[in-house]
This record gives sequence, C-alpha cells and structure tokens, in this order.
Amino acid sequence: MKRRPLELITESENPASVALDARPTREILRIINREDYKVPAAVAKVIPQIALAVELIAKALAEGGRLIYLGAGTSGRLGVLDAAECIPTFGTDRVVGVMAGAPQSLYRPTEVTEDNPQQAVRDLRRLRLNSRDVLVGISASGRTPYTWGGIRFAKQLGVTTIAVTSNPGTPLTKVARVSIVPVVGPEVIAGSTRMKAGTAQKLVLNMLSTASMVRSGRVLSNWMVNVQLTNRKLRQRARGILVRATGRSPSAAERALKDSGGQLPVALLMLAGRMDSQEASRLLRNAANPVGVLRTALTRTRRASKQPRASRTGRKPARTGRLP
Repeated sequence: MKRRPLELITESENPASVALDARPTREILRIINREDYKVPAAVAKVIPQIALAVELIAKALAEGGRLIYLGAGTSGRLGVLDAAECIPTFGTDRVVGVMAGAPQSLYRPTEVTEDNPQQAVRDLRRLRLNSRDVLVGISASGRTPYTWGGIRFAKQLGVTTIAVTSNPGTPLTKVARVSIVPVVGPEVIAGSTRMKAGTAQKLVLNMLSTASMVRSGRVLSNWMVNVQLTNRKLRQRARGILVRATGRSPSAAERALKDSGGQLPVALLMLAGRMDSQEASRLLRNAANPVGVLRTALTRTRRASKQPRASRTGRKPARTGRLP
C-alpha cells in the first residue's frame, strides 16, 4: 500500500485569508495581525521543551562546547542573525550560524542548496563539529534535506541535537533529541513560512540564546554586563548600566570604563568594590563564577549606601539599580 505524503500544516490553506487579494488594505493588515497573535500562544505551549534545550545548551557551553544553528532559507537567516547578535550582546563567539549556500544565500535565494543533505555534512565538518557542541536544526517544514542531513550527521557524532519546526511528526523531529514544535497553523499566504512560522522561530531562538547566556553567567540581573563597546550607542548603554547598578555618577562611570579598557564587568567591579582595574581584572579572571563576584560586590555597595552616615549629612544616598 502506497503511503500518503505527510500533510504539512504550514502548507495548508488558511480559511481566514481566502480571497485576500480582493480585500481592502486595512482588512489585509488586520487578517495578518490576527494570525500573528497566535504565534506567542503557540510558543508558550512548548516552553517545557525550550527549557530542556536551554539546560543542554548551558551545559555544553560550560564544558567548552558551542551552540550551532543550522538551516536553509529564512530559517538559516534567522539562525545566522541570532548568532551574530550574541557577539555584541553577550560578548561571546560561541554561538554560530550555518546556512545553506552562505554567504551568497544571505542576500539572494539559492534554494537548490536546501535539497543537498551532504552539503550540510561538509559545512559542519568544515566547522569541526564535535560531541561537546549542541546543534539546533531550524526548518519550518521539518523536512528540509539540508537541515535533516546535518542533524542526522551530528547525531552520529554524539552531538546533542535540537529541532525547531512548526510541523509535528516530520523527519527532523524524529531524528533530533529534543523537538521544539510551536504549531502556528496555516500561513496567511499558504506556504509562506517567513510569516508566522518564521516569527515563531525568531521567538524560540531568542529564548534559547538569551536563557542559555543567563544560565552561563553572562547576564547580571537583567543587565548585559558583557556587552561589547564597539560604538557610541553601546558605550552609552554600558555607562548607563554602571550608573544604575552602582549609584555612581556618569563621570565616574566613564572614568571606570576608560581605566578598564572598555571591559564593563571590570569597570563594574572597580566601582562597586572600590578597587583598581588590575585587582578587578584579577578577581574576575580567577573567579569560578564572575557574575557571583559582581553580585556580591554590588550587594555590599547597596548595604553601605544605607548606613546612617547619609542621615548625618542630611543627604539621601544615591539609589542603585534593583538587584534581586
């Protein structure tokens, strides 16, 4: 008996958008907006699977491994985007994006590369994929040969594998160790998975990388304390974090950033612990948990700011940022 091909939800026709071309512009936009509202709810249902993936990623990062995204087309671009953003935001290059046909495919579609599973193997070998890494295969359909081939190869190497797709029961979910499947339903334009499925992928990747960085000690409270000061905006952001965290003046924060060589964690410890850059650098370099060192120093600073000395002068101590 001949098996029927798997019917993909993302390829189905959406009743809500039938005759879309005959609708007024505002109605088209309302339909798209109503459908987009379904995406966060779909992602919320798979938080247990996302949490399991985050724990596996954080463990891999702690043991010297990498978080590697693999995908083609829109899925591949979203993985490359998330990986690139981790460098300035968290100060790490251990999140890597691999895309079929890159770098040309980043700017122009080269869909033929999606159909070649062996190309994924070659790309991952070039990257020296190893058992310490975690590989996240991203495919809205769940059956892209490039992504499926890469996940299968990784599994043979003993690599932890994670699937992110919008269709349950697909080849990708059957081979990956953890499957994250936010079912967003049919697209407004049938098969255009850059829409709801792509939005769901973006939300999931944000959660995977951000929560993994929090678990890996690259975030203090809700501050990106490892932000890379590569432009004026990021330098201003770093100065603002120092002011809010320590209660010191903007000028003191600026001096600490300069003396630390633009290393925000060092500047933070200099201000909170009232020490020079060399001592702060040494403490953070030798600490098993650098964020714990920063938290302790900031907690002491906050307690000191509440001492009776301030009441004797008649002035209120500077308020520091909330540190739960």
